Amino acid sequence: MSEQAKAVGVSDKMKAKDYITLGIFTVLFFAVVMVCIFASAATVVTFAFGSAIAAIPGGIIYMLMRAKVPKAGSVLLSGVVIGLIEFLIGAGWAVAVGFIAGAVIAELLARIGHYKSFWLNTIGYSVYMMFFALGTYLPMVIMTGYVDDMSTSNGVSAEYLTELHSFMNGTMVVIIAVVTFVAGIVGALIAKGVFKKHFQKAGIV
Repeated sequence: MSEQAKAVGVSDKMKAKDYITLGIFTVLFFAVVMVCIFASAATVVTFAFGSAIAAIPGGIIYMLMRAKVPKAGSVLLSGVVIGLIEFLIGAGWAVAVGFIAGAVIAELLARIGHYKSFWLNTIGYSVYMMFFALGTYLPMVIMTGYVDDMSTSNGVSAEYLTELHSFMNGTMVVIIAVVTFVAGIVGALIAKGVFKKHFQKAGIV
């Protein structure tokens, strides 16, 4: 183990079991977030806060993942994988960039806390989800043509898009980002309460 690895309290590299565990939690996190987003799409108003809704159950999974795989690069790897999947399933490059950019910041914050700081992991997760929200909703304000073309190709009706554009504006995007950030903190706190022993075992305080 290198001196740098000792300093942050993690091994130099993730082992095979870490990749497997990370993969399982990444898939679970992605599935939960997507279910929340699709369910929220029932109305324009609920869809606007889909990222915030997803941030709560997603936070439980994310923080448990942090406890199970507190290794260097794990946050970034998970975020990159999710971002690429989002792009491949047609969510658009902006959503993918949002996930990956958020993952970079979350990884840096986790590393500052030696992957053991509950609050730095929590803030990192909230930033991660906030960037997902920005990647999802900001294009609806500044790249309407792009969003319309992509949404239409994915089967979204013209009526729904019209209602969405009338509801969405710069102020609303800021509100969504803030609410999503706060929801991320709520999800992390729930995770800490439910899985307290797991966090203690991992040394996350």
